[in-house]
Amino acid sequence: MATTDQTPTDLDQLAPDVRPVVERATTIVVPVDDGGDEALVRARRAAIAVAGLAGAKLVLLDRSDTTYADTPRINELDRDAVAALDRPYLLAGIDEADAAGVHATAFQHSLPGDEALTDAVEQVGADLVVVPAGLDSPGLFARLKGGDAEDRAVQAAPSGVAVLAVAEDGTLTLAT
Repeated sequence: MATTDQTPTDLDQLAPDVRPVVERATTIVVPVDDGGDEALVRARRAAIAVAGLAGAKLVLLDRSDTTYADTPRINELDRDAVAALDRPYLLAGIDEADAAGVHATAFQHSLPGDEALTDAVEQVGADLVVVPAGLDSPGLFARLKGGDAEDRAVQAAPSGVAVLAVAEDGTLTLAT
């Protein structure tokens, strides 16, 4: 599926309602997986760009199926801790952010579902969440739970935490 990438490279490229949210961001959380869902890849790339524009820290929330049952709840991990795990996609995401001049960490959570997003946002003090507008390849749990990724993130984000949705073409919109 070919798309036109609209990932912003300048604050002036952001929609008028998105720009102030990005300018205030200090810590951004973005859900990631092992690369199996292209929508999450787009969200990660957009989050890196947004974090760079804001001068914000980025936290990669590991939502890979492999974390659901076999990993105890782990909080925020720096690059060295991620390198010691068998999660090469997290290490690659941290390195991609670093190459863009963005400080990034990872966050693993052993619970499936939206409570992991809520917990991660609260524990790292995030003030912005970046999610795909919808998943290209939703897993069984996502299909059973219903709703799209954007709606579920808005419901899971603590009060006062903004959610940006990344469309298929990379366009960012403020989710409500």
